Amino acid sequence: MKIVRVVTVIAVAVALVVSGVASWTMLREARANAAQQVSAALAAGKVQAAEAFPAVDSAKLYGSGGALIEQYVRPPRRVPFASLAARLAPPDVACGSTEAGTLCIESSPSAIAPRIRDAVTLISIATLAALLFGWLAGRALARSVEAPQRRMADVVDKAAREHAYSLRVEETGALASSVNELLAQMQERDVDLRRRSTELEAANKDLESFAYSVSHDLRAPLGSIDGFSYAIEIDYSDRLDETAREYLSWIRKGCVQMRDLIDGLLQMSRLSRAEVQRETVDLSEIARNVAGALQQKEPARPVDFVIRDGVHTVGDERLLHAVVENLLSNAWKFTRDRTPARIEFGASGGTYYVRDNGAGFDPEHASKMFRPFQRLHSMKEFEGMGIGLATVQKIIERHGGRAWAEGEVEKGATIYFTTEGS
Repeated sequence: MKIVRVVTVIAVAVALVVSGVASWTMLREARANAAQQVSAALAAGKVQAAEAFPAVDSAKLYGSGGALIEQYVRPPRRVPFASLAARLAPPDVACGSTEAGTLCIESSPSAIAPRIRDAVTLISIATLAALLFGWLAGRALARSVEAPQRRMADVVDKAAREHAYSLRVEETGALASSVNELLAQMQERDVDLRRRSTELEAANKDLESFAYSVSHDLRAPLGSIDGFSYAIEIDYSDRLDETAREYLSWIRKGCVQMRDLIDGLLQMSRLSRAEVQRETVDLSEIARNVAGALQQKEPARPVDFVIRDGVHTVGDERLLHAVVENLLSNAWKFTRDRTPARIEFGASGGTYYVRDNGAGFDPEHASKMFRPFQRLHSMKEFEGMGIGLATVQKIIERHGGRAWAEGEVEKGATIYFTTEGS
């Protein structure tokens, strides 16, 4: 936890500063005391007097010619922290004149070793105590700081899980005000979303009613037109010239086209509104079944189907079957004038595709292909209502993906699509 670390570091830093200052004071006093002992030993003027001063390591008396007359050397002794004391207070020699000659006193660093030991002990204890105090204080401070945040987080979590955006946090401060403001905005948007959902549901019901009327109310007049046109063509064939019979044929073809258009609209509406069931779907198997059905309709056509094995995704099998069926049927239609025709289904890098060597299209019009009733070829060239690719796009969008096309005139086309489970 960051707060605990910060408080602990501050406590240790303060402890080090305080204990360091205390230790420095102790060492300074110890060095001053040692210097006083050396001065006192010199003032005594006798070698034997040096033994009484612990800060004196040796005393030597030299004659006027520099000859050593007498000396005292303190016996070696093991003193803790002696090496560190030697670094902090290196041995020093002080000399003074006496009646017997020149007396030289060498100081002993071991005199301040106890103080160094006390200083190290003080710093160690202070540091450990600061670590413990800092950790405990940091934990207490962290709990006091995090408690309001935890309560606010609990409120936000409950609001998100239960969509209870009317909840508010009771804490004060800028953060609490921001959280309450955010919850208020979410509440407003939730109310607006519910209202729009109700309106959309009502609009969908109206659309369903309209589609029902179209599918039933328009079929009857179309059937009458088609039926009476056929009756006239049969019953009055001997009274009609070739032009009249051609007009009646156009009327009947128009009825068939209108019926196909109604069926396509209804199918697109049903597929785009159907509930999406999530499961693993074998697209390769669907493609093989669709290809087999197409070849059974026109067994004489030389069409080479290349279907990659093991292409799977996650989605609604019924809806994805409609996607593959529409794409392969389009490829079958637009390769009608190719010998041999080639239709390929596969996947690459999470993207699925249907590729053909058929009529192709102008790349400038690629964005229009997925709009309802947008045709890039005339009815005389290729039949169709222009609904298939629009249906494909709606289904793919419901699967969290997108669809797009690439191609060139007379060089074939490739339709790509992705899904959320790609």
